[in-house]
Amino acid sequence: IYLLVSSFSDSALYYMTVNELYAKATLPVNEGLRVNGYVVPASIRWDADKIELRFILAEGKDSLRVFYHGVAPDQLTEAQQVVVEGKIAGNGELVASKILLKCPSKYEVKKQEGNVSK
Repeated sequence: IYLLVSSFSDSALYYMTVNELYAKATLPVNEGLRVNGYVVPASIRWDADKIELRFILAEGKDSLRVFYHGVAPDQLTEAQQVVVEGKIAGNGELVASKILLKCPSKYEVKKQEGNVSK
C-alpha cells in the first residue's frame, strides 16, 4: 500500500495557468505541477553546448522564468501556447522536466466558404 500511495503522490501534478499560479498566496516550491502559458519569443535562450533552454512563459501581466535541461522542441519558436511540467525552485524559476507544445490551428483542416459537405 505504501508503494502505491507514494508512487501516486509522486506522479500527481497540479495543472494551472500562469495567472492561476500567481493568484496563489505562495508559490508551490518543489511540488510537481503543469503550467500553461504563452512563450515570449524574444526570451528564448538556447545553449547547445550545455543543452540548456531558458525562456519566459507568460499570460497577461504575469510571467514565469523556465529552465529546461534537454533538447529543445523543434517548433518552440512557433508555439503559441505550451504546457511546462516540472517544479518551482527556491529562486522562483520553473525547472522543467517536460515541455509540451500546443499546436496552433494551422494544423487543423480549414473549411472553405461555399464548400459545405454533407
